[in-house]
Amino acid sequence: MTNDVNAPANMTPWAFYPKNAGVKMLNGPRFDQDANRVFKMNADKFASIKNDPNALGVVVSRFINRHFTHQLKRILTMQRYYIGVNDIKFWQSGKATNRADNRIANEMPKYITNMRVGYTFGNPIRFQYNDDSSQTDTNRDEVNTAIDEFNQRTNEAYHEKVMKKNLSVTGRAYELEYVKRDTTDLYVMALDPSETFVVYDTDPEQHSLFAVHYYYVEDDETPVWYVEVYTDDHTIRYEPNGYPNSQLTFNDSNPDNYEEHYFGGVPVTEYVNNDERLGDWEGEMDNFDAYDKALSEMANSEEDFSNAMLVITGEFDFGTDSEGKPKTHPDVDGSNRYMWLKPAQTQSMNSTNVIQPSVQYLTKSLPIDAWNAYVKTLNDNMHKFTNSPNVADENFASNASGVAMSYKLWGSDQERATQQELYARGLMRRLRLLGNYWYTLGLIKDPDLIENVTPVFTPNLPKNDTEIVDNVQKLSQTGEFSQQTLWEMAQPVTGINPDEEQSRMDAQANSEPKVTMPGDYPASFGKLSELDNTTTEPDTNGDQPNLEPTGVRSVRQDQQTAILQAIAAQRKQQQGGGA
Repeated sequence: MTNDVNAPANMTPWAFYPKNAGVKMLNGPRFDQDANRVFKMNADKFASIKNDPNALGVVVSRFINRHFTHQLKRILTMQRYYIGVNDIKFWQSGKATNRADNRIANEMPKYITNMRVGYTFGNPIRFQYNDDSSQTDTNRDEVNTAIDEFNQRTNEAYHEKVMKKNLSVTGRAYELEYVKRDTTDLYVMALDPSETFVVYDTDPEQHSLFAVHYYYVEDDETPVWYVEVYTDDHTIRYEPNGYPNSQLTFNDSNPDNYEEHYFGGVPVTEYVNNDERLGDWEGEMDNFDAYDKALSEMANSEEDFSNAMLVITGEFDFGTDSEGKPKTHPDVDGSNRYMWLKPAQTQSMNSTNVIQPSVQYLTKSLPIDAWNAYVKTLNDNMHKFTNSPNVADENFASNASGVAMSYKLWGSDQERATQQELYARGLMRRLRLLGNYWYTLGLIKDPDLIENVTPVFTPNLPKNDTEIVDNVQKLSQTGEFSQQTLWEMAQPVTGINPDEEQSRMDAQANSEPKVTMPGDYPASFGKLSELDNTTTEPDTNGDQPNLEPTGVRSVRQDQQTAILQAIAAQRKQQQGGGA
């Protein structure tokens, strides 16, 4: 550990925050060409140093230096835009000290990200075990139980939202699978993208070689960097140091610094938002800056207008002093409500000119209409090019039908479908790591059973319950769809999955009282031939005809009457016997 308590400021993460009045907005590229590069290494070279922490530390130090020097600035910039610390806050505006210099930052990045998070993960992911005749119910139950317990223990639904937020902001997200100390309980934790990276081999499939988590801790004594490296079988912890790019030191006397983790793979999973690893709104940052400048300059103009320069033509008349001399011309006090002026006289060669006094403010006209049109264009472009619906648009909810809403969200849905596929890859890698550990503990029979699990996403869209129920009823009347299908369609309204619905129906059927009919089968139940009667009658309210065959209705009514009569007779008989 370094004893340098005065580590250079440029070796902390905050070194990449812009200095005050140090940013020339909309001026050239923001990041260098290595700001989003994927780190790779030859697999054979890595294998030769993998089990030597000191040799591995040399390689890790070089990758940390590349990440810190080239990639950290981009990630921190995206993260500060999400919290509203845009470049406008550090704008080198060149304003004079007596001019208004407002800095107004828009929060469009947060709006877009939060909408994407809610849209994608507002409804929890369902992990569905696919039916396979070659698998026993025991195998399925073991896997489902292990996944359900893990998800409940780790608050998996919230974890997915954190991961999606990181994806939307920085284009990447990282999670660490780990075992809580002194237990066998599995957990998952999201790692900050500014502190984490994965190094892959050179194979087209990009297999993970190792992951690095390096993070800055500033305590009361010495600010230091901690470094943890994860390979496919061990977790390696290096001694804290004062500089992120310094040579790593491994202490082999501490057994906690070299631990086996039993996941059967690098326990850090990288998720990507798209193939380019770009954030949801990264391409629109120029529009954000232009919008910020427009709003700020509008505020500056309004403020400068309020503090407009006062132009006075003429002379002040403050009378004379006791000696009859004019009083001294004072500075103009803007707090005075009145000013007394007198005509000014100027002498020329042959005449005296009189200048009538006047007072007025020197202002400039503000092109409010043009400004508003410009700001609206920027706002519309930000929504359009990020496929983010503008819910403040007066036309957004003018037609609330499902079809109309689908068209308005069509662009967002296309991106969601692609991002969902990429996210599912990360989820499956998570499940495989967990499956390897569960197999080691004997909780499941075979780690390959995890391959039968499929993540099911349900977009969190505005829904019209009445429309859903109507569609279910219409499909039910056709008789061409199974009860399972109808239950799945109704799930957004009821909130009950089909398996649970079937269980409830079975429980309800078993709990219904068994009635013993006295005597012969009631004649009033009708004959099957009566079911052929397909005539229709008007509904009771006279609006729509009742399409149910009258024969069916009469049979059902007779059945209900007969059952009620049978129950009443049975109870009367029981009461008489008891007496």
